[in-house]
Amino acid sequence: MIQFHLQVQRDSFRVQTEFSSTAQVSGFYGPTGCGKTSVLHALAGLLPATRGRIEIGGMLLLDSEKGFCLPPEKRQLGLVFQNLRLFPHLSVRDNLLFSKPSSTGGGPSFDEVIALLDLELLLTRSVNQLSGGQSRLVSVGRALLARPRLLLLDEPMTGLDPALRRRVLAYLLRLKDSLEMSMLLVSHEFSDFLALADEVALLDQGRVQAVGPPVDMLTAALDTGEGDRVETTLSGTVVAVSGSEATVDCSGARFFLTLPGARPQDPVYLTIGAQDVLLGTGTVPVTSARNALPGRVSTVREAASQILVLVNAGPEIWVEITSESRSTLGLEPGREVYLLIKASALRGVVLSLAGEPFKAS
Repeated sequence: MIQFHLQVQRDSFRVQTEFSSTAQVSGFYGPTGCGKTSVLHALAGLLPATRGRIEIGGMLLLDSEKGFCLPPEKRQLGLVFQNLRLFPHLSVRDNLLFSKPSSTGGGPSFDEVIALLDLELLLTRSVNQLSGGQSRLVSVGRALLARPRLLLLDEPMTGLDPALRRRVLAYLLRLKDSLEMSMLLVSHEFSDFLALADEVALLDQGRVQAVGPPVDMLTAALDTGEGDRVETTLSGTVVAVSGSEATVDCSGARFFLTLPGARPQDPVYLTIGAQDVLLGTGTVPVTSARNALPGRVSTVREAASQILVLVNAGPEIWVEITSESRSTLGLEPGREVYLLIKASALRGVVLSLAGEPFKAS
């Protein structure tokens, strides 16, 4: 469990926030400059709190009223910095080994972290030889090897191109599925929370405005005016391969996409942009789209800038439409529809089963 209330002064900006969560993955969403990173740094003890109380996993880290404050090195937290802070003069292996495990004895071993993040082929490289995505994974691995009570992720996908962002997100999803470790994510991309988080707090001007499941927070998040491009991320398994095309099963729905190098039984994460999906009603038309899935409207979210429809087609998939389309098609919860998705609109990341490098489309 994460429970804290904090007041932090950073120059003329004040963060005054309160948060409590039992979710495995929770997070803070908000525009640049709203105080997200300040909250993480205060939790880690890198930014002094004017006053407050922090308790994580039953361990008290701060109680200003009692004059109690654990130093950063004793808080048993793993922080993945936005600017990574890897040591350029050390190899990947030595950067990872620099991490000092906590005394709790729990958490993954060195070999387990290497396998989870597919770092085996990178261990002898200098960090200066790594791509942006690889550097992120090394930074995550180093934090994991501290065996923390809580993994703090400060904008882990910021600055990456779309392909690298999908790859890093896929590995974070693998960590969530494979480990019982709790995570606290900070991001200004709401799709990160839709994919990864169980609960999200909306932060503005240093204060929490609302807390809830990401689906429930979507409208309020989009109304902040950040202009997010909403995506759906699904986990699945390759069930067939024909040339460069793979068939992927996600919760009973079959998707066809180009995925070179994929093999049957490979675990896959698929990303689908809400703008890349068409909705139809009635009899499914014959089109060039390789993917035509029957579904039912679960919910409709209308924000200032867009209308988003969540369709249950086995997995749940977000679709962006216009108000005219909503009216013409009669799109309300319970309406039966078809999802039409081109194979080229699907992006896949294949994660190996035994530490081999990932493959992606």
